[in-house]
Amino acid sequence: MRKSLDRLYGLSGAVAAFSLFMIMLIVFGQVMLNTIDFIALHLIGKSYGFLIPSYAQFSGYALGFTTFLSLGLGFRKAAHIRVTLIETALKPAARRYTLTLVAFIGTLLGALISYSLVDLAWQSWMWGDTATGLVRLPLWIPQSVLALGAIVFFISALDTLVDMLRYKQSTALRAIDPVEEVM
Repeated sequence: MRKSLDRLYGLSGAVAAFSLFMIMLIVFGQVMLNTIDFIALHLIGKSYGFLIPSYAQFSGYALGFTTFLSLGLGFRKAAHIRVTLIETALKPAARRYTLTLVAFIGTLLGALISYSLVDLAWQSWMWGDTATGLVRLPLWIPQSVLALGAIVFFISALDTLVDMLRYKQSTALRAIDPVEEVM
């Protein structure tokens, strides 16, 4: 089970990285087209209006994909931001209790966000909502990817909660690394 979950988090993170790469390609491509158009305007006096249709919209979708699909992996790898000022002052038993509470709250929030995004994508599909702009993409498609990322986050939070309840520790909520404190 552990290997399957880690593969799920890794796959989700890989798709998030690919989405980040796609942002770079879309933006760089549009900048190059703008540059070509600018040069053509100044050399031959004619602007061609080159553009990637709905490039800003697709970049925004890719940003959402990157954000949501990386949540689960980031949580399990303890790459998330934690405020540890109070946590470091607690005794180990109290720290375990608060970290278990944090994992429980994360699981609840993950379930709520997942449910809401699945419902949003479902409603967009039912109503036939499409994006505004040149490319009329059905909105349920990007919303489904966000919902999938939220579901992976929910699974990772639930995984962490189970670790805390079973083993009283989790790699996602590991103790503060003293090296990180110095930096």
